[in-house]
Amino acid sequence: QLREAIQAAAGAPVQLTLLRGGAEQTVEVTPEKHTEGDATAWLIGITLRTDYDFEIDVTIQLDNVGGPSAGMMFALGIIDTLTEGELNGGKDIAGTGTIDAAGTVGPIGGIRQKLYGARDAGADYFLAPAANCDEVVGHVPDGLQVIRTATLEESLAALEVIADDGDVSALPTCDLAGS
Repeated sequence: QLREAIQAAAGAPVQLTLLRGGAEQTVEVTPEKHTEGDATAWLIGITLRTDYDFEIDVTIQLDNVGGPSAGMMFALGIIDTLTEGELNGGKDIAGTGTIDAAGTVGPIGGIRQKLYGARDAGADYFLAPAANCDEVVGHVPDGLQVIRTATLEESLAALEVIADDGDVSALPTCDLAGS
């Protein structure tokens, strides 16, 4: 919301209410225009980040992986660890996708290679970001069912169907009409 308000001001001063040292105060800041290539944005000189205070310790040990492509699968793994039973029902399921704080699954690079790698590793199902569907259509290896997902919630719903031996043919896929 802060980013949206700053962009909407288009260089006009914006008022911010801050909590500093337990006291609330209002300050006025004038955004500055920043241009990089063809992109222009209004900035106020702060960096925003999302921080979480977990009641449990979460440690992820990962070797030889760079980038955010495993975000959704890490989130599913954490949920699986914190809940009873197996989210996948013991089935071989692979997937990929970035994830943001709202649970939106984002696109990744190299999805075609990941599809073949998953199949070669024994996966029967693959959770693919909806934003990558255009790269998936026509490139799904035999023996692998690709399930389209745009959110963590959709991924969990798909896992529930798979784990319960439900109608996996009814799950969303990457196809020419739905890509």
